[in-house]
Formats: sequence, structure tokens, C-alpha cells
Amino acid sequence: MRRNTTRALMVSASLVTWFVAFTGADSPAAPRGDAPSSPSAAPRVQLMDRDREALLRRLLPKVADETVQAALDDPSMILYTELEMPRAYQSWSGPVRGVHAANYNVSANRSERYGNGNREFPWGSPAGTHRTQNVWSFRFVRLPRDDNGRLLPIVWFRQTLSGDYRQGYSWRFPAGAIVGEVLMMRHNGADYAFELRVRTRRRDDWAVDVFRPFPRAEDLVKQIQDLRPEWRQQPALSALVERVEKPGNLPVSVLADHHSVETFRQRMGVFELPSLKDDKLVAELLTGTTFRSALGTHWIEGANGVATAAPTTKAEFHVVPANYDAGFIEVDRESCMRCHSTVNHEVGDFEYGRDWYGRIRGSDGIFSFHPFEPWSVSDNGAPQSVQLRSELIAAGVLQGYTPKKHDPVRYAQVPQLRD
Repeated sequence: MRRNTTRALMVSASLVTWFVAFTGADSPAAPRGDAPSSPSAAPRVQLMDRDREALLRRLLPKVADETVQAALDDPSMILYTELEMPRAYQSWSGPVRGVHAANYNVSANRSERYGNGNREFPWGSPAGTHRTQNVWSFRFVRLPRDDNGRLLPIVWFRQTLSGDYRQGYSWRFPAGAIVGEVLMMRHNGADYAFELRVRTRRRDDWAVDVFRPFPRAEDLVKQIQDLRPEWRQQPALSALVERVEKPGNLPVSVLADHHSVETFRQRMGVFELPSLKDDKLVAELLTGTTFRSALGTHWIEGANGVATAAPTTKAEFHVVPANYDAGFIEVDRESCMRCHSTVNHEVGDFEYGRDWYGRIRGSDGIFSFHPFEPWSVSDNGAPQSVQLRSELIAAGVLQGYTPKKHDPVRYAQVPQLRD
């Protein structure tokens, strides 16, 4: 089934203005969501204007998973970018207590580039994208309902973690919540989804999945051959087919962070896609393909038995962005938990003695979401009063945790995570 490439171009043209803002401007004031009219009514939490939300929804890929597709189609799903929910981390020890913007360097030591860990690998960008250009993302949260159709909220609470002078904020998602991220790349003014990442909250864990248009190398070859029956007469296409069918020995490389206590280290093979030299075909491949699960799947295995989880490329426009490093990140719970388990940890846990501050952003294993009003996130290092987000509270999607009201089993702590 082929979707209309022209539609993607029209959507992207409308996104140009806010994309520029996304890369450097301040977030516009967000309209309040409508409060639900009854316990079973779908809350409308809109953290952006309706037109822009509609544009983002049209950029969502189709997926071959009924549960995930139902979440993507749900009008109550909450969408946000870093415009509406700027990266924010907490610091409740030392001289800079409060909630701070990750982009501001609070360190007085100018040799510290960021002064916090939230801009460094492996926390600085969606996994695998730290060397890419023209890549951005948007996120979503879809909350479940109880047996009576009532929305199950995100719950927040205060606690003092080790090393803190004051209580900080923590939050948990209910079992059944789905949190996702859509990875986009921009080319010639158009935006294309190339990956959808999903985490589903269980009662004692997070299930993970990643949806791609081509989870395996042979999937890409088959689609190219279907779309271009004359592929043998096109040198670039025949070269790619031959490269996949005869991969030879894959070169091996290691991706790791450089902190004294490592969070991420992975040795994997590298498979580089040659350019297709056909932008129209690439657009068709990305917009006309239903994304499928890559869970537990390797992209390709070389003759030497070395595998990679995803391809990379040097081409300016391909089915993955140039310099993409997701090949080092196997799609399974253990692989993903290496980084997600560091949420809300003090940066000193990873390298003690540096002049950097605060915690890794997020809570309950999710980096991108936080419950704070954007204006209460300090962007200059000075303490700000902290207030929770009014739109989320008014819609009933954010509530203070009360054991008598919120099922402790449904909101149980994941053993590997620090709230």
C-alpha cells in the first residue's frame, strides 16, 4: 500500500516555521486542554496549537501492530516536542537546587561544556542519533483506562534521594501506559519518519519495541524490487541489492561512552548502505511502507557471523540518516534498559569529581516527559519556584499519588529503576 509522497511534502512545508523555532526559539504559550466532561470522556490535552498537533499526527507512520496502531489513532494521545516540554533535569544538592534547562551550563568551570550529563552521550539525543544531522523527534503518551472507563493518570510524589538536601519530584506511569518517540529526518524541506520507538508500562517492567519500514535487509531489497522492477538496469539499485545479498565480512566497531563508570558499551558489526541516487524512491520507501517490529531482529549478519541491529549510511538521503549508529543498539529490553535505568541518577554516579550538577532527566525510566510548567524550568542557573503543569492537572492526567486512590500494584516501582 503506497501513501502519497506529495502529502508528506505539503505537511513538511507547513512545519517549516515551527521547525526553525524548535531548533532555537522559545516555546510559545501552550493552550490549556479541555477538562473531561465525564469520567469516561477522552481528555483533550493539547500542549501545542491544534493545527500543529494535526500536522504531527499526519506524520505518524502506519504500523503492523494493532495495539500500537490503536494508540496512534487515539485522539486522547498526548503529543509533545521539546518546544512544549523542554528538556529539564532536577538538582536538589549543591548550590543550584531546582529544575533546570538541560541546555544551560550551570558550571562555573568553563572547561565543562554542559555542566550536566543531559547533553552528553549516551543521554544527549535519541539512541543512535548522536552523530546525525537534520534529525528531530516528537513524542507521545497514551494512558490506559480502568474497567469503568476512567483514565489512569500519571502520579507524582516527593522524595529525598541519596545526596539530596531537599525533596525532589518523582512520577510513575500506570501499567498499560504507552510512551513513544517518532524519529524524523528532514531533506529538501520535507520531513520523513524513519523509526518509531515504543515503551509499554507493565506492572513491574517496561516492554520495548521499535518499528521500522525495513527491520531486515531483505525487506528493503524486496520493496526496492517491487517499486522498481527495472532495478537491474539502474547501477545504484543493483549495487545495493548485491551488497545485501553478498554482505561479506562485516567490519566490527565499538560504541561506548567515556565516563569512569560506563553506561553504554557495545561491540557490533557495521553495514553501510550505498546511496540509491534516487530521492523520489527513498521518499516512496519511507512514506509508502507500513512499519514493522524490529524486536529481537538483526538487520543483517555477515559471512563472519558478525551482525548489526540497523544499517548506517553516508548518503545524504536514505532510509536511515547519515551517520546513524542504531546498529550498535539491539532491540530488546536488556539493551534499552542500559540507558533508561539511569533516569534520575545523580551525574556523580557516572563520574565523580567533575564540576557538573544534577540528575539525568526524567523518572520511571522515561527521559522525555516531565510534569513541570515550562516557565518553572530555570534557563539561567538561578533557582525558580517549581509548579506542576496546569493542563495535565486540569485534564486529570497528572495526580498526586495516594495509595488509597491509586492501586499500588498498578503503580509499582520497576525494580531496576530509581524514581
